[in-house]
Amino acid sequence: VSAFLLNRSSDLFLFGFMYFMIIRPQSKRNKELKLLQDSLKEGDRIVTFAGIYGEIIEVGTLTVKLRIAPKVEIELDRNAIRSLVSK
Repeated sequence: VSAFLLNRSSDLFLFGFMYFMIIRPQSKRNKELKLLQDSLKEGDRIVTFAGIYGEIIEVGTLTVKLRIAPKVEIELDRNAIRSLVSK
């Protein structure tokens, strides 16, 4: 009985450790990224997960239009945006 309880307590400790070191921080990052993607506006400078830098020129419900060079515009899914870039 004692070995069983010791084994179970070590399993619980391992699960708790993994939750607080891996799962919880990742879900926090995902929540912050979702807030960022929902708060985009025209004029924001962003970088995508593919490494493309550009300025948002139009914001739709599911997509954004991005100017990546003079006279070069692309349309991206909002979920492709990784972060804002300081001006």
